[in-house]
Amino acid sequence: MELTLNNYFVYLSKLDRLWQKKTELSCYAVFLVLIIFWCRIKWNRRFIDRFAAKLPGPQSYPLIGSGLEFTGTLQQIMEKLIQLTEKFGSEPFKVWLGSSLAVILSNPEDLEIIFNSSKAFEKDQIYNFLIDILGEGLGTAPVNKWKQHRKIITPIFNTSFINQLLPIFNKKTSIFIRNLQKELGKTETFDIFDYIISSSIDTICETSMGYNCNTLSDDKYVFSNAIKDGTKVICSRMCKPWLYPNFIFNIYAKITGWHQIHKKCHELPDQIIKKKKIEYIQRKTFENKTVKNETKRLKVFLDILLELNDQGANFSDKDLKDQVLTMMTAGSETSALTISFCILMLAIHQDIQDKVYNEIYEVMGNGDQTLTIEDTVKFVYLEQCIKETIRLYPIFPIILRRAQENIKITNHIIPKGTTIVIPSIGTHHLSEFYPKPWEFNPENFDPENVAKRHKYSFIGFSGGPRNCIGMKYAMLSMKVTLSTFLRNYSVHTGCKMSDIKLKFEVLMKSVYGYPVTIRPRVRTPSYQLKLKKKNL
Repeated sequence: MELTLNNYFVYLSKLDRLWQKKTELSCYAVFLVLIIFWCRIKWNRRFIDRFAAKLPGPQSYPLIGSGLEFTGTLQQIMEKLIQLTEKFGSEPFKVWLGSSLAVILSNPEDLEIIFNSSKAFEKDQIYNFLIDILGEGLGTAPVNKWKQHRKIITPIFNTSFINQLLPIFNKKTSIFIRNLQKELGKTETFDIFDYIISSSIDTICETSMGYNCNTLSDDKYVFSNAIKDGTKVICSRMCKPWLYPNFIFNIYAKITGWHQIHKKCHELPDQIIKKKKIEYIQRKTFENKTVKNETKRLKVFLDILLELNDQGANFSDKDLKDQVLTMMTAGSETSALTISFCILMLAIHQDIQDKVYNEIYEVMGNGDQTLTIEDTVKFVYLEQCIKETIRLYPIFPIILRRAQENIKITNHIIPKGTTIVIPSIGTHHLSEFYPKPWEFNPENFDPENVAKRHKYSFIGFSGGPRNCIGMKYAMLSMKVTLSTFLRNYSVHTGCKMSDIKLKFEVLMKSVYGYPVTIRPRVRTPSYQLKLKKKNL
């Protein structure tokens, strides 16, 4: 019995040693695999690492990269971005987004190369975070899809099409002016953005989708608030590399109510598309009987897309929805923010407001005649004010591309796979192009001054083949809104330039809104008013 037990313990001892050896060998094998895997990653990234070593940039750490630089409030994130662009100026610098390298380019010569290089047409992977809200519209689609859809959609946005939308712009702006009357006589400031965003959504729905939102005010505010909440969540993810993995973000999404936000973002577009498709089918069914009325009917963006689909454009229901979402978001909030910033600038700078009004008066006089396309062309100084607003406060403070191949810029070769960050907020404030870059000076866009600068020193509508398709639409709508507003009201504020604080919510916004007061406009040129007061 004793011998048997000894044999048993010897057997267990041998088994234990064998198990230890196997475990040890397994650990060595795992360690070896990790070493090989790490070496392979380093080999594949050797060009990126060499390139990164040549560039200055903020401190980075394993796994999170430079993520600690962009923690804090949305205002602090924006301030940090501005600080970095001011520190490095027009020189390229690096930021690590987790383990991914991003090179930040502000030099217009570099931007011209990037914007026009087919090797950099691809939007960065971070734009995938926007797809849940915007879908794969022109702003977020991968290159192959973007090329196909851009080729189809670009002809729609011709001058003739945009000009025919002027009656809608005039109608919606008139409603906006009437709604503002409730603010007359008040000494307390109000946020002009609240009125403008409502008007912008009404306008974009009717001009792009032929859909009147006036009777759906609850729906449009639900949509607007959902987009606002959604961009906050996306912004948090963009600035925190640890939220990049989907399985981590899914936990974060449950905490933030992301799925409910997503649902609300899609309800109104779904409603619009469903209604328009029914109308389109009905028109096709009876087109022979209604041909005379059909020629008089205004065809808007979605109408033309549905017609092109019948002709073989092959837009799926999802494609239609993606383009609608892109138009509704890019065509409403971006213009509304720029108009709000511009009105605030004119309220702060009364002398510039007077000059703008004098131009409007010279074109329109003191009557109530309807604004025409010819009138808008004559608003040269107003356009300078709009562009200066976009320069000072670019709504898209950063644009992200991805290098699909090695790209040679002025002093470097950007390796394939590098994220390219183009901070318009940085380029627009380079002192070599804009003396006193944080002052509001419409003379920056006087033709003589524009001719002296590099073409890509102003990138308010992006640049190159993948620029903003709706810039002519945006400029016309902003001219109509601002000129009509200034014909009817003078705008005032106690706010100073130093009081304006900015925040990053994918779009750039004012932390404290756009506080102004309004007074009825005396339709007399400001120089005549000043002369009259002087004589009195």
